[in-house]
Amino acid sequence: MWSEHKVRIIDIANELGVSTATVSNVIHGKTGKISSQTMKRVQEKLEERGYIPNMAAALLAQNNSRIIGVVIKNHEKYEGRLLADPFIASSLNDLSDEIEGNGWFMMVKKASDIMEAAKFASMWNMDGMVLLSFCADEYQRLRDGIRIPFVVYDGYFENQGRICNIRIDDRDGGRQVGRHLRALGHRKVLCVADNRECMDLDRYTGACEGLGGPVDFMQIPM
Repeated sequence: MWSEHKVRIIDIANELGVSTATVSNVIHGKTGKISSQTMKRVQEKLEERGYIPNMAAALLAQNNSRIIGVVIKNHEKYEGRLLADPFIASSLNDLSDEIEGNGWFMMVKKASDIMEAAKFASMWNMDGMVLLSFCADEYQRLRDGIRIPFVVYDGYFENQGRICNIRIDDRDGGRQVGRHLRALGHRKVLCVADNRECMDLDRYTGACEGLGGPVDFMQIPM
C-alpha cells in the first residue's frame, strides 16, 4: 500500500491512460462529463493506491459532496438482521446501481430514530437522502426539522404533503400473485402477515381480487 504523500495524480493518470484533469475531476466530484466506467476505474485506482482519505476530504469540503445517504429504520422485527432482509437487500442493490451509476456516492445507515438521519446528513455534507421503513409521522418530523432534500422509498401515507414518496404498488403485486396462483389451479390460499393494515392490507386485498375469491388470512406476532 502506498502512503498518501507518495501518491500523485499524474501517477494515477498514467497508470489508467487518462488525463490528469480526469483524475482531478473524479477526486473533486466533477463527473458530469465523465463516463461511469472511467469514473469507476479512477475511484478503484485511487482506493488501491491509498488516495481515498484525500478524496473524502475534498468531497466534504465542497458545496456539493455528491453523497446520497440511505437511512433505514432498524426495527426490532428484523431481529438484528436488517440488511439481510430480502426486500431491504434488493432495494439497496438497485439503489446502489442507480446512485453510483450516475456519478454519486451512496452511504448507508441503520437508525432507530429518524432524527439520526439529520445528524448523518450534516456530518457528511450530503446532497440528499433516501429513507426506508419509517412511519408517516416520522417522515413529517424529519421534513419539518431539516432542509436537505429526501425521498421516501415505499412509504405509506394518507396525506404525504410536501414529502416525495416513491411507492411500490402493493395492491397490484398482490393481484398478480392471486392471478398466478389461480392460473396454477389453486383455490385455497393463505396470506400470512404481522398486521392487517396499510401495505399488508393492500397486498391481501389485491390477492383476493387476483384469485377471484376470498383468501384466508393468518396474523402472526411481530
